[in-house]
Formats: sequence, structure tokens, C-alpha cells
Amino acid sequence: MPREARPGEDGLRGNLSAVHLFFSVMAWNAPLVIVVGVIPVMLTVGNGIAIPVAFVAAGLILGAFAVGFTRMARVLPNPGAFYAYITAGLGREIGLGSGVLALFGYFCGYAGTFAFGGVVLNSLLENTFGGIDVPWWALAFLVWGAVAALGYCRIDLSAKVLAVFLVAEVAVIVAYDVAVFAQGGAAGLSAAPLDPSRWFDGSFGIALLYGLGMYGGFEVTALYRDEVRDPIRTVPRATYAVLIFGMLLYGATAWLFINALGIDEAVATASADPTAAVEGTMQQFGGKLLLDLSTALVTTSTVAVLLAGHNIVSRYVFNLSADRILPSRLSGVHARQGSPHVASVATSVAALLANVPVIVLNLEPMRFYAAMLGIASFVLIVAILLTDIAVPLYMRRHGGELATFWATVACPFVAAVGLVTCVVLAADNFEILIGGSASLATVLLLLIGSFFLAGVCMAAIFRRTRPEIYAKIGRQ
Repeated sequence: MPREARPGEDGLRGNLSAVHLFFSVMAWNAPLVIVVGVIPVMLTVGNGIAIPVAFVAAGLILGAFAVGFTRMARVLPNPGAFYAYITAGLGREIGLGSGVLALFGYFCGYAGTFAFGGVVLNSLLENTFGGIDVPWWALAFLVWGAVAALGYCRIDLSAKVLAVFLVAEVAVIVAYDVAVFAQGGAAGLSAAPLDPSRWFDGSFGIALLYGLGMYGGFEVTALYRDEVRDPIRTVPRATYAVLIFGMLLYGATAWLFINALGIDEAVATASADPTAAVEGTMQQFGGKLLLDLSTALVTTSTVAVLLAGHNIVSRYVFNLSADRILPSRLSGVHARQGSPHVASVATSVAALLANVPVIVLNLEPMRFYAAMLGIASFVLIVAILLTDIAVPLYMRRHGGELATFWATVACPFVAAVGLVTCVVLAADNFEILIGGSASLATVLLLLIGSFFLAGVCMAAIFRRTRPEIYAKIGRQ
């Protein structure tokens, strides 16, 4: 029999429900940013008008992965998520390497998004509110201050803020979808994007790679297990809700966007100007009000991403410091808020420092954002793959009646096929992910590998010199 999950022993406190947890994960994914910024790009570089299928395929791959992942959450009560699960299944060396790598990946996605936030807020002020021109970095600093303050507090407050932002941006997406559907698109609604003969047009692999990245962050469901009401029920409910909702929202919106452009003209129109293609159909089918709301809510969506990212990174820092991999002072818990307040402050300071060179060297903020987001996407797909390998190995030893053939062999194998394919594609097309050159892609891939190896080497050193720390790796 699997052992029951016990309450967290590290002092973090919260009262998150499955709904709150769902909002926290979906906020990290930024649905409106995906609609405005990612879907038109996928249409251009992916498998053409069949990209709705890529979203569904990505959701099914991660759904297969989630079968074992959520069962392990019932058996292993540790709050370290991927870090804890990989350690339990593949050993402390690979576990710590993965934990350091995951922290690096999430931090890149979080810190890099401040540049994007400053740029989109500047665009909102300049284009919507009478031409006010404020440097992007000044606006990014204001956002940084708000996120730092909210992230310092109890997780319940962040969840409420994220819920408001997410409901607003999803409402805009649904309004757009309903408008396009009701008006029949450009020339009547067509099922051509779902035609199997079109699935492998262009590059299905690139589309699948992008699709997987749009479900990122669902490990948060396990990362917050000590801050939810009932982790045994809440974690799986929130995990599956994120995947099902994402498949429906992204798949349906991609299909309707293609129909809004017109089946025959969609790829060419999106290729000419991806952002203008979305904005044009929003105004055409929903009017200027919908376009203005969308423009404003892209900014709030970005703030939501930053807040969700801050909470994820600070808890990774907390978990690694609780295991004494990072300085133990970082595992302090606020007496009243029940939050990892020291790790939260350290996370905020680190993000600020990461953006200083961009400002001082006058680098292009969107290039910086693209590179950081590419790193985050690649790292998290690798972490999911390693977890997919670790889960069945652990469950077959400790899962008891939960370790069924379906959960420990069939589903992990299906997920592994898709994940391995995507890791290979991501490495081979990394310059596309980062929006840079082949030489920059090589440097960044080496940097990613160095973080993983650093964690492996640290574990090996601890095994020989600090066995008491080695024993705690992976929240053991």
C-alpha cells in the first residue's frame, strides 16, 4: 500500500483550493499572450492551418505523463515536485542536477518576462493613452515592485490576484471566439484544419514543440502541495483541469483564428505580420472595444505571468535551501504570512540584477526576452522527460496498488515518445526558440548543460564530504 501524504513539515502555510491552484498554473501560461503572440507564429513556422491538432497532441502527451505524475503525488508527500520526483526515481545526483536546472529554467522565464512587460506597457501607454513615452525599463521596475510585494505575502493573496487577471483575459478570448464563430469567419467555418491529410504540412514537430511549451508550469500543482487544502485531491484535479482547459481553449481559438483569416490566406497573412493578423481579426469581428481590451489585458496577463513565476522560483529556492543545497537562511518562513519570505526577497533581487546588464548595455529587450523564454521552454521539457522516466521507476517500487500497468508502463511510454521527439527537435531548432543565431544557440545550450552538471557534481561532493546534506537531497 502506498503511504499517505502528510502535511508539510517545512512551515509553509496556505489554503489553496483546486480552483486557486488552477488559476496559478494558467496564469503562468498567459493564455492571452499565447493567442496574440504564439498562435500566429505557430501558424507560420509550424504545420500551417493544422496547428489546432498540435495543441491537442501536446495536451494528450502531457495527459499521459500526468497519469503517473499525479499518482506519485499521492505516494510521495514531498513538495519539491520535479526536483523531488526525479531524485526519488533516478537518484540524488541526477535529482539535484535536475533541481538546479529547473530552477535555472523557471528563473529565466520569470526574469526575462520583465523586459516583455516593460515593452508591452510602454506600447499600451503610447498607443492607447495619448502617446505617453516612458522607458521600458522604468515601467518594468514598477511591475517588479508590485510583483515583489505580492510575492512576499501569503500565497492565497497571489492566487486571488491571479484569478482576477485570468478570468479577465479568458473572457476576452472567449468573446473573440464567440464573435468569429457567430459570424462564420471570413468565408464560412471550415473543418479543413482538422483534416488528417493536413496534419503534417510544414513542420508538425515545431508546432508540437510550441504546443508543449504552452502547457508549462503544471508542476506547480505539486510544488504547492503544502499550501493547499487537500493535496491528495487538489493536485490531480488542478493538473487535469489545466490540461483539458488548455486543449479546449488553445485548440478552439487556433481553429477560429485560422477561419477568421480565411483557410487559403491564413498562413500568408500571419507570415506577413503575426501580431497584426490577430489584432486585425479582433477588430474585424469584435470591434475596437475588444481590441482595446485585448491590448490592455496583455499587460495584466504579463503581470500575472511574473507573479506566478516569482512564486514558482521562490519555492524552488526555498526547497533547495531547506535541503541545505542553498544557504539555509533562504528557507525562512514568515511567522504571520506563512510564506517563504526570505527566498521571495532573494528571488526579486536576482531578477532585478539579471535585467541590469540589459539596461546598462542598451540591449534589445525583446531579444533578451526571446532568449530567456527559449531557455525556459527547453529546460522544462527536459525536466518533464526526466520526471516521466523517474515516476514509473519509483512507483513500481513504492506505489503499491497505484502502480498499475496503465500508470507505470503504458502512459509513461506514450509520453516519453512525444517528449523525446520534442527534446531532439528543441535542441536541433534552438535558434528558432531563442530568436537568435546558431552560435548563440550553441552557447546557451552549453550553459544549460553546465547547470545540470553543476548540480550533479554538487551531489557527488556532498556524498563524500557532507553525507547529512546528501541524504536530504530531493526533500527526502
